[in-house]
Amino acid sequence: MKRTEPIEMGRVIAPKSLVLIGASEDYAKFGGRILHHLVDHGYEGQIYPVNPKRSDVLGLTCYPSVADLPEIVDLALVAVPAKALADTVEACGKAGVGACVIITAQLGEFSAEGAALERRIVEIARSYNMRLIGPNCMGMIVPQANLALSSTPTLRYAGQMRKGGVAFVSQSGAMMGTLFLQSHDHGVGLSGMVSIGNQADLELCDFLEAFIADAETRVVCLYIEGLKSPERFRELCLQAHAAGKPVLAVKAGRTEAGSQLAKSHTASLAGSYSAFEALCRDCGVVLLDDPDAMILAAGVISANPRPGRTNTGLICASGGGAAIMADQLASRGLSAAPFAAETQGRLEQDYPATHANNPLDLGGHKGGLEFGIFERAIESVHADPETGLTAYVMTPQPMMPQTLDHVIEVWRRQGKPVVLVLNLSRFGAEQRDQAFAAGLPFLTRTDDLYRVLQVYRELSTMSPRVQMPERPADLSAPTIEATGFLTEPEAKAILAGYGVSIPAATLTTTVEAAVEAAESCGYPVVLKGVVGDVVHKSDLGLVKVGLADAEAVRAAFSDIVGAIETAAPGAPVRIDVQQMIPAGVELIVGLTREPGFGPQLVLGAGGIHVELLRDVVQRRAPLSSEDVRDMLQDLRIWPLLDGARGQAPMAVDAACEAISRLSWLGDDLGDRLQDFEINPFRITEDGAHALDGRGTLS
Repeated sequence: MKRTEPIEMGRVIAPKSLVLIGASEDYAKFGGRILHHLVDHGYEGQIYPVNPKRSDVLGLTCYPSVADLPEIVDLALVAVPAKALADTVEACGKAGVGACVIITAQLGEFSAEGAALERRIVEIARSYNMRLIGPNCMGMIVPQANLALSSTPTLRYAGQMRKGGVAFVSQSGAMMGTLFLQSHDHGVGLSGMVSIGNQADLELCDFLEAFIADAETRVVCLYIEGLKSPERFRELCLQAHAAGKPVLAVKAGRTEAGSQLAKSHTASLAGSYSAFEALCRDCGVVLLDDPDAMILAAGVISANPRPGRTNTGLICASGGGAAIMADQLASRGLSAAPFAAETQGRLEQDYPATHANNPLDLGGHKGGLEFGIFERAIESVHADPETGLTAYVMTPQPMMPQTLDHVIEVWRRQGKPVVLVLNLSRFGAEQRDQAFAAGLPFLTRTDDLYRVLQVYRELSTMSPRVQMPERPADLSAPTIEATGFLTEPEAKAILAGYGVSIPAATLTTTVEAAVEAAESCGYPVVLKGVVGDVVHKSDLGLVKVGLADAEAVRAAFSDIVGAIETAAPGAPVRIDVQQMIPAGVELIVGLTREPGFGPQLVLGAGGIHVELLRDVVQRRAPLSSEDVRDMLQDLRIWPLLDGARGQAPMAVDAACEAISRLSWLGDDLGDRLQDFEINPFRITEDGAHALDGRGTLS
């Protein structure tokens, strides 16, 4: 029976019934392993094993084919050889199956023939209003539905699945299994995990949307190799932010090597990592570089209330450990501010004034040891009005069971987040069981603590761009007819059309004309050779600066003529005579278009050292002046613009206005934009000027 409409995503994640094609009792086989997992973890829906050679499997009635099932099922698990895949998908469609989870691999990620088969099964599925997950995936783990529909052997190790508020959508099936293990071993409760593989039909955004709508989910984690729809991703992440559900992500493709591996793994084009990073910033996604840290941070966030402030009150049982933590926090820009005076006063009942510090060393108390000292210290730090989070790092210490019981009691009040680190190795089995029983997630390394605190800081400071800026009323889109490589004069003509200040300039072809132009402009001047397809003019001797008189202009003109002949033999002599702008801070300002991500504005430390400094930030264009200022403040050279060490501040407002206006060029050019660059863009005390420019338009 063909479905009249596709199955709802809620039923995909939490199906009421499923069919397992190729069911077996042999745990060594895919069909056997998954069936064991479903039964062992207590799936409460209806399971229909299909195996024409068996009458029953694990006590369940076995059916010869999907066509013989007594009802229409929500989900089918398909793990068949590629040659049988199309027929199997067709059979499922005819039987009215809602969605197929396709484990079969070596399709689009493997060969052209595999890609063609992948397209074929999508066509078949759509003809029956049936959805596909995968292929090349490892299924789903949904604790809230007691659904262990995956072949990962970690499910057999885990015993009872931990239920909670963390969802995970992954383009890597093996990573889903690994993070299931990490979450289980650290007490992280899950709402669901989905391996999406090649995303031939249902894609990451479909499951992201489903988990945002899911009442049990509080935090969504993503492992991404490539996005099929960046704009939809942006809209959904803004919805998640508005709903108070943080989205954490790790993306492959930070390097060229990572991009190539992502493509070979799930046939995903990773795209520019910097464009993805800019997208995450715009839509409120916290981007991490380590999947383990992501799932642990999500577990902590899910189990705690949101903090009112980001200062952390830290407690440990080691003076040396406290000192190291203070160093590590400071090096990461994290705040462990001094306790409030009232907190210090309470601590001084049991600790010398010199020891009532943040982080607090529990062992530095006065007099003999009794549990009340630890209890009062934990209460005092947690109640401190200057801190928004409490972190307890437990290393081997006296009275561990009683101390942890009190930490758990404090956490259960849900007044502010409590982050627990059990840095105990094999010595702490009893404490881990205590935390498991209480439902309190924990970390085992202080390095993970710092990462969690960094995530909290990002969540508290991020400000997603809900709307794009309004176009300046006086900025109309000029007609730009130029194509191909833009020389400096051509690029500057475009800049002038967008209201960006450029130095006065005269294009000359003879030395006498150059001297005349210099006299008219006023010394000192700059001479630049104009040659097509040349990017780094200074490196080729095509730029001469600080020319103070006619003699200097003549000598420079002669040198540049020789440089033109060397750089582009036979090219005509064209030399720009330009006004020399006073010294200032130099930036590079660039525009590019990233497929799927739209126009991108890049800002960085500029001039001749741009490749060496690599001090660069990127955002999606267009941008407001305020957005540009935020970008400038993210640069390491910002203090130079802001008047560091008593120097006069630069004309940042003028720079922000000019760059904001230029950012509309990317929107106006659309797909014609390949790249456009100003380097240097010089900001002085009195203004901001584009000293050089180039571009490529299709």
